[in-house]
Amino acid sequence: MWNVLELLFPAKCPVCGALLGRDRQGVCDGCRSRLPEVTEPSCRRCGKPIADEEEEYCMDCGKRDSILEQGTALWVYTDAMRRAMADFKYQGCLPDGDFYGQEILRKRGGLLYCWNPDCIVPVPLYWRRRWFRGFNQAAYVAGVVGRHTGIPVLEDALLRTRSTRPQKGLNDRERKENIKDAFAVNPRWLERLSICRSILLIDDIYTTGATLEACGTALRNAGVEKIYFICLCTGSDC
Repeated sequence: MWNVLELLFPAKCPVCGALLGRDRQGVCDGCRSRLPEVTEPSCRRCGKPIADEEEEYCMDCGKRDSILEQGTALWVYTDAMRRAMADFKYQGCLPDGDFYGQEILRKRGGLLYCWNPDCIVPVPLYWRRRWFRGFNQAAYVAGVVGRHTGIPVLEDALLRTRSTRPQKGLNDRERKENIKDAFAVNPRWLERLSICRSILLIDDIYTTGATLEACGTALRNAGVEKIYFICLCTGSDC
């Protein structure tokens, strides 16, 4: 029997919006085959697709030293994925988050095994934005990954200490300035983090990496040795 939530919020494909059957989860068959998956060649540091297979790094990673050990993403940030991410974040489509978390496990489970993080830390929202949306999309996906792997999720290990402008539309210099000193480690987790060998950051969208670098700096200052990350979508240098 269908419950009230299933009637009010029926499962739908996160990409095209088509309703799915009651026993169907994730994405419709047509969209699964068209999802813009990240493939090789890709940047060896952030996982962003690059045009030249002889290059090791994307344009952003090639011109800076990074606090981050390595990262990856599942899909290229196309118009279809832009709409999907917006539905997840702004329309409260939480079943989409279950799908995204499961796809991380399905597509990047091998990397997770190799990285062997001590805990998972989602990139935080500023408290006002978190309150307005009702949830943090990165924390929701992190929770799915944590439940299936047994890796502890420290949802509030990182705090966003001030409101920042959306990174979209800002140039490199503006992105760095916008996010500078915007993250801090929650004092209640300082002792726990100081003994962590490695941490996995989870976020929804990777563009230049400025946000993750700022998060990584706060974690490194707390004593974390290695910081990895997985994002749902990434830009492309192709």
